[in-house]
Amino acid sequence: MGAVSTPRHFLTRLTGTDRLAPALRAFGRGLLSIFTLHRFADPEHGVAGHDPVTLRDQLAYLRRHRYRLLSLTDVVRLLEDDGGDWTAPAVAFTVDDGYAGFASRAAPVFAEFDCPVTLFVTTGFLDGQLWLWWDRAAYLFGHARRRSLVLRLGSEDHAYQWATPSERAHVQQDVIHRLEWVDAPEREAAIADLAEQLDVEAPARPPPAFAPISWEDVRRTAKSGATFGPHTVTHPILSQTPDDSCRWEIQESYRRLREETDACVPVFCYPNGEGRAFGRRELEMVQRAGLRAALTTVPGYIASRDLRDRTSLGRFALPRFPCPDDRPHLVHIVARLMRFRAKVRRSRWSEWSPHAAAGSLILTVG
Repeated sequence: MGAVSTPRHFLTRLTGTDRLAPALRAFGRGLLSIFTLHRFADPEHGVAGHDPVTLRDQLAYLRRHRYRLLSLTDVVRLLEDDGGDWTAPAVAFTVDDGYAGFASRAAPVFAEFDCPVTLFVTTGFLDGQLWLWWDRAAYLFGHARRRSLVLRLGSEDHAYQWATPSERAHVQQDVIHRLEWVDAPEREAAIADLAEQLDVEAPARPPPAFAPISWEDVRRTAKSGATFGPHTVTHPILSQTPDDSCRWEIQESYRRLREETDACVPVFCYPNGEGRAFGRRELEMVQRAGLRAALTTVPGYIASRDLRDRTSLGRFALPRFPCPDDRPHLVHIVARLMRFRAKVRRSRWSEWSPHAAAGSLILTVG
């Protein structure tokens, strides 16, 4: 195993060096890579996440080697403009959910390199109407006074016990995973039951480690070049919501965001944006809400050969890569060295893109 992994690790590190940058940059021509991030490391508040130092190193590399760093407004314009410039590999950065750490930890780094970035905000989170549910679960485990519980979901009971912090972390991860695709009312009941079993009372508002960005900081960071997009009001998985709720989550989050800032972009971001989280209904509702594009978490590139048929729904299911935690792996992606396979069934994608038959990593959009 070691004999195989060591050369591979060496080659991965080599791709992040400046010496290979000109050749690798050529491989990425004609492609747009959109990255998504969430939390940023903040030792003061015990928050784990992307290291701002690593982000600075990644952005410095991209600037140094003349990658095009695009805003989402640029991306929409590029998709709609038949004469768009695809001669250089392009990169766009997005951040999901709307945590406070974006303003203090990430926005200054993006501004330092004059790199556009869009934060997708859950408007109810910013308005103080809710905690993000997985954060409430994490808080309960972090303050648990007991070392066992039974998670009751439907007709099934899942019993857990732990003796060490690492075992507790494993249980927490498994519980959150099981709750992710549960209907919101059942999930809320399960979290309330967890609070009782663990003997923890969560505060009404999230503490600093889980706090949202403020609307004041939204407007302040907008002056440094950040833009903002709607990410629903309460962060539900839209494919699991009734028509009226789905429509309201999209339209109200877009309306509320425009009410608070002029730096709103007409691009939507699906919560839990994997393939199961959205379908034709959701794409059409986003389009009818007046938005011009939408992002998923399905990994893939946007290619220069995209058809620009304004009637296609493909632009409402744009792919994104998770942003790596180091420079070499980021270079692997922007240089088209990562051979991901899009996790979208051809038969489903064919409804949105005429290039579905290719079944490739490069997801073309209309």
